[in-house]
Amino acid sequence: MKRILIFLCTIASTAGYISCSDSAIGDEYGSTLIYMPQATHNLGTDNNLTLKLSKEAVTATPSKRTQTTLGIYRAGTAPKESATVDLLIDKDSLTSAQQYAQSGNAGSKYDIYKTGVLLDKKYYDKLPETLTIPNGSREATTQLVLHNAEIFADYPVGQILLLPVRIANPTRYTLNHSLSLTMVVITLAD
Repeated sequence: MKRILIFLCTIASTAGYISCSDSAIGDEYGSTLIYMPQATHNLGTDNNLTLKLSKEAVTATPSKRTQTTLGIYRAGTAPKESATVDLLIDKDSLTSAQQYAQSGNAGSKYDIYKTGVLLDKKYYDKLPETLTIPNGSREATTQLVLHNAEIFADYPVGQILLLPVRIANPTRYTLNHSLSLTMVVITLAD
């Protein structure tokens, strides 16, 4: 009886050790996700980053350009190692949003897609093809620079311009798919 008791205790403690060791490996740092902070600007209700360009401001200083920050952030407690993502203009996401807006099933937050048009690349400085978070850091940024005078020369006040910027293919960590697209929404005002 004593041998059986020792045997059962040995099995139980070994099983407990293996169980703790396996979970510790997976939970040591938790999930490490890469996402676009700009996709959270409206408290998670959508992935829109809204900008308003004023024609009056452009008239006063025609050479002025509007800049806004786009970037990536690495969440989690894993060691801060370098990671790179692709940065691309996702026209397919915009097309899908526009089709859904016209379907009759969309809520009012999709109204911008009914009349909004894709911002052509001639109206902003070329974005980098990749963004890299350096070792020891959590983030990387770039600037979206809009050509205000050229935009107002070709579009009327009230027009909505859309630029779907997506991150993809991280070299390290996991992509947060729900926050991997930032829809830059530019409204032209007086």
